[in-house]
Amino acid sequence: MHKFNDWPVQHRNLLLIVLFLMIALAAIAYIRLYPRWVEYKDLSDEKTSIEEKLLKSGWPKDSERLKAKLKLFEKELHGSKKSKSSKGDKDETDAKTDAKEDNGLIDETKEVIRKATSMFNERAEKEYESIELFIQKASQTEYKNQYDELDSYLQGKNIYIDNTIFGMDESTADPLKYQMLLKLWTVKEIVECASLAKMIVVAIPSQSAHGKYTSMISVKPMQSYYINANDAEPYLLEFPVYLELRGTLENFSKFTDLLFSDERFLPLSKLELVAVPPSMRNPPKPDKEGNIYSKHIIARITCSSFFLPQTPPQKKNDSSKSIGAPSDRPVGI
Repeated sequence: MHKFNDWPVQHRNLLLIVLFLMIALAAIAYIRLYPRWVEYKDLSDEKTSIEEKLLKSGWPKDSERLKAKLKLFEKELHGSKKSKSSKGDKDETDAKTDAKEDNGLIDETKEVIRKATSMFNERAEKEYESIELFIQKASQTEYKNQYDELDSYLQGKNIYIDNTIFGMDESTADPLKYQMLLKLWTVKEIVECASLAKMIVVAIPSQSAHGKYTSMISVKPMQSYYINANDAEPYLLEFPVYLELRGTLENFSKFTDLLFSDERFLPLSKLELVAVPPSMRNPPKPDKEGNIYSKHIIARITCSSFFLPQTPPQKKNDSSKSIGAPSDRPVGI
């Protein structure tokens, strides 16, 4: 075998050039092509993973079918905006019906929140110019004045309550004064509905300051709702009130209608109806089969008002202390 030095100069130069080109090509392939190959491999693995997930989920692999489903979901989410009809024979009612049908889940959700909170949010904006000022400026003096007005209003209807049912007194921290007012407003609205429906608030014997009887009305603890578990401030507040009412089923039906009128939104969360035995002093006449029916009932109910603070959710700092574990707080509504 000939040694490399024995080769002709031209052959040695040609070999060195070939070796240099091979090393250069290898370096270019590693620097330029290897990252592309790695990217391709990652995309290929991701594609395989997505296909496996699609197969397990039952979703179609066909892109056209997926696009059709996407359009359907977008329609449900955002609604379908119909073009305005060129015909001029549609009345206002039809136009409102079409608009309602066009609303998607997003618009309907906003409308539900608006309907649920407009009763007190609009009042707060009217009396304090804005929700923020209502939360900041509500004072103990206003609470005391409005409590006295409510107490006088209730006594005029033979309803007697104690101020302790609101769970707040003179020592309550200032930032919560607006919540005290909202509880007063809620009780008055519910009692007004009962009065209009001719339902009577049940009273029980008591040694309260009002006299021998105390009406069966109690304000439950406020419930806060959060969008995210780590939000510092709630986006929605609920003020539940428990009370017992006496009347006929017809009166109670009217009462529930008033809770959901255009001016009010006070949904029931708990309901128990108990038949009142007929009076033995003046019993009703039995029917042909000898049965005696009682027309009166006692309704034990809990209904709530809602308030939207309208403050954007703020994230808690790591150093801040959380009141209650996030899992203990309702998220969403």
